Amino acid sequence: IHKNIVIGLLSTTVGAKTAGNGVSLCEGSIVDKIMKKDRQGNFDMNASMDALATEVGSQISSAVDTGIPTQLSYGFVSGYCSGLALKKVGRVAAAVLGVGFCCLQGLSYAGYVTVDHSKLKQQVEGWMDLNEDGKVDQEDIKDGADRIMKVLAFNMPSGAGFGAGFIGGLRSG
Repeated sequence: IHKNIVIGLLSTTVGAKTAGNGVSLCEGSIVDKIMKKDRQGNFDMNASMDALATEVGSQISSAVDTGIPTQLSYGFVSGYCSGLALKKVGRVAAAVLGVGFCCLQGLSYAGYVTVDHSKLKQQVEGWMDLNEDGKVDQEDIKDGADRIMKVLAFNMPSGAGFGAGFIGGLRSG
């Protein structure tokens, strides 16, 4: 039973195909290196597990030596922190603008100030119309997000890791 478990593990790990009770192996494949037999020709589980651990360790070591995992993790952590910070700053800005609007409306209601809402609306929409097509729509949101990502991901070693982390940071907290 242990042999079937190891064969199943090896076949899913390295892509060998199972056929009935056996496993069809490509000649010279990694499975040939890992499947060890004792002197009587029987399957030796201990030797096979040692060979599997050695091969996996070698592959992991090769991947780490390229520096890609470090770049991805650095980019991901940087992106996550940036996304989380942007979300928190956005919440504070929304609260400040909301309180400011309430105060302005209260002062207007009490007769202390007169607010020209049409002029205010026109100016705010001008700031929000990033692609300058005369209307605020999804394209402006996409353009704004692209501009923010361009600035935040500038000169990062791994833009993919940063982008994934940034989205994760925006979604959490």
